[in-house]
Amino acid sequence: MRLTNQQLAYQATRIAIGISIFIHGAVRVPKLDFFAHSHLEMFSHTFIAGTPTLIMCYMIPFLEATTGLLILIGGKLTRYGLTLGIATMGILMFGASLAEKFDLLISMILHIIIFYILLNHPLTFQPSSTEAVKSE
Repeated sequence: MRLTNQQLAYQATRIAIGISIFIHGAVRVPKLDFFAHSHLEMFSHTFIAGTPTLIMCYMIPFLEATTGLLILIGGKLTRYGLTLGIATMGILMFGASLAEKFDLLISMILHIIIFYILLNHPLTFQPSSTEAVKSE
């Protein structure tokens, strides 16, 4: 199978970002309690201190791993993975801003840009206009 440069660039970027975000979440799953509790101090001065922080910290690794897995599987699932990735980054940006960890925002914005570019790429599945109208 011969790929054009555009196809190769798309597939390589999709696979690289999928692996990155999948591993980022998956490595935290075995140490989920440690990960969740290690963030309590960071958010102790915010209105989401305590239980809300723990709930989100328990969810984030699964959101990241699911995002990466959907992107890696490809096909129609790429679209949902990229959308979940943008939403997950939005949640992380909210938390980083509350904790005043503004240096972390650059990485999150970079992820959003890559997700956005891939989501808008012609090789990413897009429902036909009639399918999109039916779901509204």
